[in-house]
Amino acid sequence: MDFNFKTYQIVKLKKYFKTNNLFFLFHSAKLNLTKWSLIEQNLKKLKLNYYKPLNKTTVKTFKSSIYKNFDSNIVGFILFISPNYKTMELNLQSLIKSLKSFSFVSIKLNNKIYSVSQLKGLNDLSYKKSAFNFYKVLDKQLKTSYVLTNKKKISK
Repeated sequence: MDFNFKTYQIVKLKKYFKTNNLFFLFHSAKLNLTKWSLIEQNLKKLKLNYYKPLNKTTVKTFKSSIYKNFDSNIVGFILFISPNYKTMELNLQSLIKSLKSFSFVSIKLNNKIYSVSQLKGLNDLSYKKSAFNFYKVLDKQLKTSYVLTNKKKISK
């Protein structure tokens, strides 16, 4: 096997996809060194990691993976941003506002890539909050269905 820089980048990108269940995809502009160092400091303050692969290797990796339909979204410099800690609670709107110099493209969550239009009503990326809200909705639905069935039995 010919192991050069491009194949190394592809292997590294595939490993990144497998190991990270949650990361954000941002388009970034080509920035000079001083602006980029400020952005790196901002990412460290927000407790976020970043990975900036080469564009051609990213497109090639997407084409040969389950994300074939997504490769058309990569047109410029792409940046993968992931949280440092798995238990970290993220607010999507505040994250997008704090990273103004990048344009938000999508999010990869549990082997699925969601676009911006699919995330319109989503604010928090917390599993515990989502599960608790789901539990509350189920509880309310079960209580109302129980009340309605008891009323039908009494009225007969």
